[in-house]
Amino acid sequence: MSSARKADKQSPVLALALAWAASFSCGGNESNANKGDGGTGPGGNADAGELGVPEARCQAPALYDVSSPTSTVGDGTAASCTAEALQSAAAQGGIIVFDCGPDPITIAVDSTIVVTEETVIDGGGLVSLSGGNSARILYLDSGYDTPTPRLVVQRLNFLDGQAPSGGEDTAQGGGAIYRDGGSLTVIDSNFTGNHAPSPGQDIAGGAIYAFGGGDTIIVGSTFSGNEASDGGAIGSLNGDLSIINSTLIGNAATGTDGNPGNGGAGGAVYMDGSGEATNLCGVTIANNSAGAIGGGFFRVSNTHTGSFAMDRSSVDDNRVTASDSGNAGGLYLEGLSLSITNSTVSRNSAFYNGGVWINISQATLSNSTIAENIATGSNGGGMWLGNEVTGSITNCTIANNHSIADGQVAGGIFGDGLTLRNTIVAGNTAMYTPTCNVSRSDGSGNLQWPDGALCTDAPLIADPLLGDLSAQEGDTEVLMPAATSPAIGLGSDCPASDQLGKPRPQPCTAGAVEAL
Repeated sequence: MSSARKADKQSPVLALALAWAASFSCGGNESNANKGDGGTGPGGNADAGELGVPEARCQAPALYDVSSPTSTVGDGTAASCTAEALQSAAAQGGIIVFDCGPDPITIAVDSTIVVTEETVIDGGGLVSLSGGNSARILYLDSGYDTPTPRLVVQRLNFLDGQAPSGGEDTAQGGGAIYRDGGSLTVIDSNFTGNHAPSPGQDIAGGAIYAFGGGDTIIVGSTFSGNEASDGGAIGSLNGDLSIINSTLIGNAATGTDGNPGNGGAGGAVYMDGSGEATNLCGVTIANNSAGAIGGGFFRVSNTHTGSFAMDRSSVDDNRVTASDSGNAGGLYLEGLSLSITNSTVSRNSAFYNGGVWINISQATLSNSTIAENIATGSNGGGMWLGNEVTGSITNCTIANNHSIADGQVAGGIFGDGLTLRNTIVAGNTAMYTPTCNVSRSDGSGNLQWPDGALCTDAPLIADPLLGDLSAQEGDTEVLMPAATSPAIGLGSDCPASDQLGKPRPQPCTAGAVEAL
């Protein structure tokens, strides 16, 4: 951990995420999935049960209707609910529910439960499945290029799953769930303490590994304390991935050297492939770590045809642990058509680049905050723009990021590319050229502070009078400009609303949010 990071200082986003994680006992909140108004499950009217879920920010698929089950595991007693009974039900597929009595129950899974048919497993908020640190819990067995069947798990806890070691790297991921082809939907579930082996170049997903097949959709779920060589919580290879209204906290990619290498990519999520889509909405990625690259999230498209979209999400207090190498404390994104909107990337750290690394991509950033990230040994505290990055940064705030090592540059933005418009770049530091190492296209309405190392040709040089990074009745933390900020009224052709969802006037305030 960087000496610049104070161990006794906990970010507000991390504190909130910890509170969410703590609520994941078998007693909690209304179903997150049912808060959406356009769910895609077949029914979606099932009661939420007792499982707590993160707060909903985005519309999401609803719970699947399990009112007419195909199979019921148990006869009303805890003793009747066994892994063998669940495997017998899973062999038939269909809708599976549990009748284990009124109290929460943990079912020990000593031998992996295999699913080959279209299946919904609903725990009702009372059932935990535990691999006992010796067995993978669920295995969806289909074909690599086959998007069916779909396995749905909802209102379940997955604890202490252990993926097998030996054989091909890609067969060793997924301590709780391994999707080998087919498709997977996870709703209102909790994944804690699941593991896959390490190190290994393509061993991914301490909790879930999705390999080929169709898509993976995760809604209203929490992942904490999961570990694998890559993707401490989730690994995905050659399949679409959507994560909605979910929290990923305290997971670790424990490998080293990256890819090629021995893993350590994506502390919370590792995603590789080519033309696949990645969608995050209402997601908190906090306090995760990676051994090599992408402390929070790692996404690469090898053919430069993939996409990445993140909205109303926070990437906070993640880190790459390698003390003399490693990059992208928050997000590593490469070969993508990418969009980041209404989101905050904050307090992340790595040797090269603290916040977000964008390489060989067409990128659009809007109404977003990049703040208090640290490059501990090199350049680009806030952002690092690699080869052939095109696109724009509109109404964003890039502030108080730092490159702290001697002789380094660009505490704010390192590298060339992206047109800036209506954007604040302020309070960033480095020994040389503290804000930006090059000047880029100026779309007008930009403000920079202090003078020197200009990020565009002709910004307004003035102190934007930003407040502390904090929650302001919105989904994400922001830096609120004071009522007398010179950023007010500086922007033109502004988005209809700001990062907090509040309407913007025309002209608008430069930066991510309108002044109060």
